[in-house]
Amino acid sequence: MALLKQGSKGNDVKKLQTDLNKSKATPKLTVDGIFGPLTEAAVKDFQKKNRPLKVDGKAGPNTLAELKAKLTGPVAPKKMNYTLKTKRMDFELTGATQKIWVRQYWSYVFKTKGKVSKWTSKEKSDFHKETEKIIRKAWGGKFILEVSGTSDFAKYFAGKIFTVLFDVDPRKKGKHWTAKIVKIPKGSSLVSNVVWSKQEINLDTEDLQPADKGAGGGVKMDVAAHEFGHAIGQPDEYKSTSSHKHHKKSIMNRGNEVKKDMRSILLKNSTR
Repeated sequence: MALLKQGSKGNDVKKLQTDLNKSKATPKLTVDGIFGPLTEAAVKDFQKKNRPLKVDGKAGPNTLAELKAKLTGPVAPKKMNYTLKTKRMDFELTGATQKIWVRQYWSYVFKTKGKVSKWTSKEKSDFHKETEKIIRKAWGGKFILEVSGTSDFAKYFAGKIFTVLFDVDPRKKGKHWTAKIVKIPKGSSLVSNVVWSKQEINLDTEDLQPADKGAGGGVKMDVAAHEFGHAIGQPDEYKSTSSHKHHKKSIMNRGNEVKKDMRSILLKNSTR
């Protein structure tokens, strides 16, 4: 279609005037097929409302394409799925399901301490499954993201919500973390932690049981989920230096809740 501007006439101008009216551009136009000052004003109004269109009062390819998109809805982008691989976790976005998976690969090292039996294959498998279950329950679905921008993807998903989910998979090659798991006697304990610089997670078999860490009100912590929080970049909040030290029910403090203000830290810390 040729460039439409003041002085243009015909059916193309009629369609432009009809579409401008449908888009609620002002002023409302008489559909007469004559591109005059009022039609130019309506084109400028539409362009102003749909930056970064050039506001020149002329209906060229970009303005006409944007007008069509506004009336028919955005076109589905050619690429719907994206993967971002980082040092400590991978991000997998799936447009069809509007989900973002934060996925970590752990290489397990199983040890024993005290009077306990050796690890069996089933025990190793069960430990991973239970750890993954605890992590998914604690962290999954607590973060939601909106898309912004001017790309086809951003336009198509404008105003829609993406849910962030978490997953841990065992893997030797291409691991993000080394998970050192110690089998200890029931009722005993070790100090569990995450060594960020070494990409090392230290847990024991008692970490799969909810533990009373002093949150109060009968609230207990899932220790494995707490340590996973460190593996995605969250700091301890029970320390005297933390501005969140009074939020005792937080999972990074002494409880089991994921607070809203944690969401902004996740992506920032993933690439450290």
